[in-house]
Amino acid sequence: MNPPGRYPVLSSLLRPFRRSQQKTCAAIVAALCQAAQASSFAIAGQPSCLSGVQLGSALNRLYRSLRNDRFDDWSLTEQVLRLLGRGPGPPLLAPDWTCWQDRFSLLTASVCAGTRALPAAAAACTARNLSRSQNLFEETFLRLCVDRLRAATVSAVWLCDRGSHRVGWLKLMVECGQHFVVRLKRDVTVRLPSGSCLLKSLQVAEGERRDFGFVELRRDGAVRVRLIGVWAKGAKEVWWLATDPENAVSKVVSYYDRRVGIEEQSRDAKGVRFGLKLKWTRLTRPEFVGRMYLLVGVALLLWTSVGRAMEEAEPKVRLESRTKGARLSLARVGSYYRRELSTRLRLTAQFVRGHLPPPRLRMFKWLMAPQK
Repeated sequence: MNPPGRYPVLSSLLRPFRRSQQKTCAAIVAALCQAAQASSFAIAGQPSCLSGVQLGSALNRLYRSLRNDRFDDWSLTEQVLRLLGRGPGPPLLAPDWTCWQDRFSLLTASVCAGTRALPAAAAACTARNLSRSQNLFEETFLRLCVDRLRAATVSAVWLCDRGSHRVGWLKLMVECGQHFVVRLKRDVTVRLPSGSCLLKSLQVAEGERRDFGFVELRRDGAVRVRLIGVWAKGAKEVWWLATDPENAVSKVVSYYDRRVGIEEQSRDAKGVRFGLKLKWTRLTRPEFVGRMYLLVGVALLLWTSVGRAMEEAEPKVRLESRTKGARLSLARVGSYYRRELSTRLRLTAQFVRGHLPPPRLRMFKWLMAPQK
């Protein structure tokens, strides 16, 4: 079993680490790709079957790598961001919280690719302690991500839902020089030239969009952002979007619309029916959870690039449905055809970068048409 030889991209991603760490991490990712599930027994069973290692020894090696204090998860995050940040446009980063067996809360930052999202950074904490320090945890996570983006010379656009509507979060984004599109809640106070008011008191009709320009949030004017209100026909409520780039309204809305891919990414990783069955993997410490999720993200990265290559070679491989579209995701196709392609092609960093789909942005014609 020679993971760097079969997956040369792992040599690029793991270059900053020690040789022993490279071998162990590459073996875990390769086992994830081959087993197509994140069960510790399934991961340990792959090297046991292929190289004759005792199952117990392979299992202990996995657990030792998860609790290795000298392995820097953020160095791997930097390498993933460097690989994913060389596309034609800025990478779209979507942070999100997810639960792990009701014991841990996991905060991830995922890069949008196609209609999915690929985890690039992950940090976990116990759910019991989260309520007392969630703001601090989120802001520390953001600072660490920004440090790695700068080290990788990548400029990203952050896409945040209403759970990240805090003015303190937006202020930190502005201070760090980050681009963002954040959906606000209706009860946020804005300072307009006519005076202060709540967002819900501003008038936006159904099927209308309004660009309020740059406004100050909160009564003390803590942060200055560009405010856009959009109410699509048939939607339940207005999208109040805070952003900084001078893009057209349709572009800003298409960015935020793409954020839904992170929900499907969680299913790809944790799902029992279609995903890696990460929900069934029991880990005892939050740092183990974050590291395992990051390694799962690398496996999803490889699967997605292989799935895109297979789709280019065989357009019908995703089993298109007339009513529901593609029935198989690129990651699922990649998990099916990984073995075949890895024997015919070299899965280098260049191959992965060239076959990762760009974010599939929906352009809404009614937003681009002149408004009456």
